[in-house]
Amino acid sequence: MMKKTNLIFWMCSIILIPSCQKNENAKHPYQSKSETALYHYQLGWQQIMDEGRYAAAERSYRKANYLDPDFLIGQSVYARLILDTDERIKIYNRVEAEKSRVEGDEQLLLDVYQSLVYFTNLREQKSPEAPNALKTALKTAEKNLGYLVSKYPNEIYLKSEYIEILHANYGAELALDSLESLTSDKQKQNPFLMGYAASMEAELGHFDKALDRANALAKFFKGISVPKPEVVYADVYFKKQALEKAYFHADKAYRLDSRNLDASRLRDKIKAEMQQRKDTATLSKKY
Repeated sequence: MMKKTNLIFWMCSIILIPSCQKNENAKHPYQSKSETALYHYQLGWQQIMDEGRYAAAERSYRKANYLDPDFLIGQSVYARLILDTDERIKIYNRVEAEKSRVEGDEQLLLDVYQSLVYFTNLREQKSPEAPNALKTALKTAEKNLGYLVSKYPNEIYLKSEYIEILHANYGAELALDSLESLTSDKQKQNPFLMGYAASMEAELGHFDKALDRANALAKFFKGISVPKPEVVYADVYFKKQALEKAYFHADKAYRLDSRNLDASRLRDKIKAEMQQRKDTATLSKKY
């Protein structure tokens, strides 16, 4: 494992962050003229990342886009969430046609989101170009988000996505180190990061640590019915191969919000593996 004390230096020199000097005065990279639109945009991030409420997030993004139709980042993020491929392609093309008027840091972020939407469109169309599009998207996201999180250290959802990208590119071990090094004590209590850390610990086979983190997340939401802690429990138990427990939590999350893609995908994967186990057991008895 890379030592945590060397991690920031590694990010500056290898991931090509132009500067790792924090700018506490910079608030965010968004250029929307509507504070109300920005409120609903940020609310959408909270709902989808922290709470796992996909349906509510979709409504928030739609409201943000209604309040400011010129806020292209809002359009692109909305496109990432929706399931209708035809609509997603239309939004992608519309944003591409207009994105030349976006400048500076907002342009860097828009390039990330558009590259991810482009990959999703190719994947859903079963295009052979999808894997190359994903590689390009991950490379763009690593470079651009790396710069943006150093400039806007309080933008927790940019930081969360950056850690997801590092996870995709370098694995759970480095991503966990990055989470530890890049976040303040307060940010470490962010529900998404608490849950994501639990999943990465489980991926590394550290199931006791993973369940401790999942329990802390469940305690954070005590008395509040949201899908997020259930999805995290489902993921941890699935990685542990405790399939019945995993399915219980995935199904509970799905019933709380059927639009939660993590819950629905996990539930399907767990169901398939449970059926495979059952079929294998039946064959063993037969022969």
